[in-house]
Amino acid sequence: MSKRAGLVGTLIVVAIVAFFVLIVLMSSYSQIQFGTVGMVTRFGRITGQIMHPGLNWKAPFVDRVIIYRTQEMVYMTEEQPGDADRRSGTYQDYPTDTTTADGQQITVKYSVRFRIDPSKITQIADEIGNEEQVVEKVVKFHTRILARNIPKEYEALDLYTGNILNVQIEFENQLRPLLADKGVILEAFGLRQIDFQDDYVQAIEQKQIEAENVTTERNRAEQAKWRAQSAIEEAKGEAQATIENARGNAEKIKLLAEAEAESIKLKGESLKQYPEVIQLEFVVSLSNPDGRVNWGIMPQESVMPFLNVTPEGTGTP
Repeated sequence: MSKRAGLVGTLIVVAIVAFFVLIVLMSSYSQIQFGTVGMVTRFGRITGQIMHPGLNWKAPFVDRVIIYRTQEMVYMTEEQPGDADRRSGTYQDYPTDTTTADGQQITVKYSVRFRIDPSKITQIADEIGNEEQVVEKVVKFHTRILARNIPKEYEALDLYTGNILNVQIEFENQLRPLLADKGVILEAFGLRQIDFQDDYVQAIEQKQIEAENVTTERNRAEQAKWRAQSAIEEAKGEAQATIENARGNAEKIKLLAEAEAESIKLKGESLKQYPEVIQLEFVVSLSNPDGRVNWGIMPQESVMPFLNVTPEGTGTP
């Protein structure tokens, strides 16, 4: 009986030792997920040991591991922000209120895509803290300050009419070195929206309507001017065409008159040179049933009676 009791006691001791060894082994290793790194601390002091994704050894019971996400995270402002979702790396906050250079009240909404620099984990852990503290003390702090100050350099109308790209570039240029100095890499800054007061929006829209009306009237005036100029040019064209037609008609009449005069001249010279032509034409007229002779020509050196010959008969005076 005593031997059996001794065996049971031995088994219990072995089990306790094995359980203790198992606990020690489990405490000696830490598994780091992809997209993260671990900072090892010992009794509250940063050891400088960085654990990378995979299974890493650490001193059991005395070493603790602070996990930092190295994947891209997002800090964004919304009208109704929700709680931070650390698992997805999304942190939400309220928009930033500020004023423009000419005193207009505006609300700025933006997003910041960033990630923690793995090579500066020791600096981050020593100077700032964990991931939530990095977002609060670095990303949120600097972006909200810039969101209040940068728009003050611009007139409200410039921001309202679409000069947002210049503001966004200025944000990135100023924010990038501020974050980098604290071990945070800026991937991108997005200026999503700038909201203005309702009365200012109404005033701007009214001005735009008035400007559009002026533009419309100007276009109408230009069209009327164009139509008037077109009518003038058309009238000029018609007048020029009339002038050219008249010039052509006058030239035609002149040419016809000259041709007729030349014809008469040639006929006269021909008759003078060949008086027999008169007799030939007389005879031809007599042979024509529809012919009619009403005149005659007297040669210079002889007398020929004037004949009046008609289709009904002939006669002499």
